Amino acid sequence: MEHQDVFSYITAESNNWRTARIPITNSKDWNMYEHIQRCKNVSNAWYHQGKNDGMRPYNDIVTPIINVAFRSEGFDVKDIVPFVNDAQNYYKSFLVKKYHPQWARKHELDTFIDEVVETSIIYDLVLVKNINNVRPEVVDLTTLAFCDQSDVLAAPICIKHQYTTAELNAFRGKWDDEAIDMAITQATAEKKIAIAEDQVVKTHAKYIEVFELRGDLPEVWIDKEAEEYSYTPQMHIVCYYTNSSGAKTGITLFEGKDKPLKDNFKALKIDQVRSKGRACGRSIVETLFEPQVWNNYAGIKIKDLLDSALTVFQSSSDQFGNQKLSDLKTNTVLKHEPDRPITKLDGTLQNLPAFSNYQAEMGSNARMLGSASEGALGVNPTSGTPFALQNLIVQEGQGIHEYRQGKIATFFADVLYRDWILGYIVKDMNGGKKFSEDLTLDELQEIADTMSMRFGEEQKLKLVLAEEEVTQEIIDELVKLKKGEIMKRGTRGFFETIEGELDDLPLDVFVNIKGKQRKMAENADKITNVLREIIANPQAFQQIPGVGKAFNELLEESGMSPINFAQFTELPEQQEQVTA
Repeated sequence: MEHQDVFSYITAESNNWRTARIPITNSKDWNMYEHIQRCKNVSNAWYHQGKNDGMRPYNDIVTPIINVAFRSEGFDVKDIVPFVNDAQNYYKSFLVKKYHPQWARKHELDTFIDEVVETSIIYDLVLVKNINNVRPEVVDLTTLAFCDQSDVLAAPICIKHQYTTAELNAFRGKWDDEAIDMAITQATAEKKIAIAEDQVVKTHAKYIEVFELRGDLPEVWIDKEAEEYSYTPQMHIVCYYTNSSGAKTGITLFEGKDKPLKDNFKALKIDQVRSKGRACGRSIVETLFEPQVWNNYAGIKIKDLLDSALTVFQSSSDQFGNQKLSDLKTNTVLKHEPDRPITKLDGTLQNLPAFSNYQAEMGSNARMLGSASEGALGVNPTSGTPFALQNLIVQEGQGIHEYRQGKIATFFADVLYRDWILGYIVKDMNGGKKFSEDLTLDELQEIADTMSMRFGEEQKLKLVLAEEEVTQEIIDELVKLKKGEIMKRGTRGFFETIEGELDDLPLDVFVNIKGKQRKMAENADKITNVLREIIANPQAFQQIPGVGKAFNELLEESGMSPINFAQFTELPEQQEQVTA
């Protein structure tokens, strides 16, 4: 690293980021800044080059397709189920599972999931930043000042922030207060556009552009006595101003040692193979670049044809030559000179159907590339299309979205939750928490069974100590009454954790994200068929050899567990014959 200080390094790398291209193959190179810009433009139905002033038609075919992807690839907080993989600590698992929705609502985890999904669809790179003890933050890629274009986590990352004076003042006590004062004093009432090239807009308040640089950097930048070629993980928060002589000068708001880059950032890139060698994968939006370009081309041609469709008349008459017909009164009858008639030129639009058909073809190609069937888009199927066929087409079209959804779910389960979020939840709970949450019927019954059985054992012990008669019938009745009392309390449960009770919990916690759509209609149909077979001949599964095994294989092929239907296939126990 040849730069003498952090200020020259940020300036040089920011300029290089916008222009330097990396080779992907012998015929293709790539620039990440350009990729982010174009994906941003296309996903918002803006022209990538030239003005977006409404003078050129933009027939947007991308928005409905990515809306289908947003809807198909997302999932909810309720699909994330943390639990303790230890039978001896089941109650801890239950507590974590029930507190998770509370923590998720508090930190708006549903919004975070949406941001991850949408960013992945638009750019196929999600850069997530660790914010200690709260939910992580999705980095807006348009705010990147620079990073490694081939592997986003392989080299230092620099992010641009636009802080108001109030937001900057919030860092007092954490950053250098005198530097904050200087930065606010030197700031002007304007705001830089994150994705635009050095464009600013005038504002009524001051904005300070602040650069956050993190990664392995020369140790001499924070310790003048360090070895020249020694590198350590660091964080630098700096900003710039222009002094009286016109020179760009830097201000250090904060500098110091930091965690390794991969402890501060996580990255999700789904398209790993085709896009090897570049930081961003080939996103859904990128696959639609060309169809959108040629669809707009056809739209511009159609506009030109429509603009040329003028009503023009011709005549060699001296009387009517160069006269506007609009000046004539309605129902006027004109008498032309002999052999000098007024005739209308052919104003028929040429090749309009060809361009219209081409636009339709581009739209169809885009839907295929984006895996968005007409049914998924909400378009009525062609008349006569069977419902079952239409339903099958929609389900099959969801395949690529389910694949991508699975990748995103794995990123949450195996990366974000494992490394960050579970630790935050447990730390929050360990301080001692009282909370309430709704119970499912199964959970309520399980709690009622456990509590009533414990109550029964306590009552049994009391009767024994009091030397009173104890029979199983008495205990069963007490248990039954206690269970009924608990069930009457309703499904709203109140919980409390003891401070320090969950100290060792992170080592035992896993996350199960159900992610992929469960195809409820299909599963309901399978279960209906299974129940129909059982009701029709319940004894056949136990009495006819081989039928039970075949039935279990059918259940497995249907994606259901034979364990749930074991009572129908197990042979009944032979009762012992009593002889006189």
